[in-house]
Amino acid sequence: MEYGLWRAHYTQVLALADLYCVYESGERDFLLRLARDVFRLPAWEGDFNAPVLDVSMLDALWLESMAERIRCYDAVLIPDLLRIPEYAEAVVRREHETQAAQAELTWRTGMYGRRQRDVFDRRPLVDVEAVVAEAALRRPVGAPDAVWRAQLEHLAKDGDGGGSVQLRVLPTTAAYLPGMGAGSFTVFDLPASFVPAIACRPSPHLDGVAVHEGQAGHWYADAFNRLQEAALPAADSAQLITDLAADI
Repeated sequence: MEYGLWRAHYTQVLALADLYCVYESGERDFLLRLARDVFRLPAWEGDFNAPVLDVSMLDALWLESMAERIRCYDAVLIPDLLRIPEYAEAVVRREHETQAAQAELTWRTGMYGRRQRDVFDRRPLVDVEAVVAEAALRRPVGAPDAVWRAQLEHLAKDGDGGGSVQLRVLPTTAAYLPGMGAGSFTVFDLPASFVPAIACRPSPHLDGVAVHEGQAGHWYADAFNRLQEAALPAADSAQLITDLAADI
């Protein structure tokens, strides 16, 4: 932190302020505001349709923008970085159908595309490894059949192990492993000057994310490796997804 190689998280600054007895309200608020603002990304600023994002979500977006390798496990839906626009829109409408205006729904849908471009257009290439539970591939989200079929075909084509994305399906017949009960999560492997591995997992609040560092981050990284090892090989996963798409 002192050399500026790692940006202090809001909760860390809060703990340090308590440790050093920084209780004067003006100084304390200034430091905490800096901790929040330092994680803001230019890509998410200056958009009048953007909702107020939780600080933890800004943390996750920053981690995603810095990661050299992204490992994600999704037990319920298609991973964010692998969603086609129509599928993403269906998910957004399900999550915010009674809470957001059309402009905000459009912004939230477009957010997926912006994140995908940031990751997949980056050089050097970012390695993206995904493990998706088979049940998630059978769970429609309220979109027409054509959209669901297109989403599965997109997964089968882009996740066949031939590019920077490697996708594997965890079959429903797989034996229980530690990590399955944790639900969906993502592990970000950062450059060498940063913390080795940090994991994020969605919180019950739609715009909230639980960030895990240190020993907890390593636990999630190990959990992902176990789930990936138990999943089908890339070619078999692509074939399973292709068969599911053909059945729609």
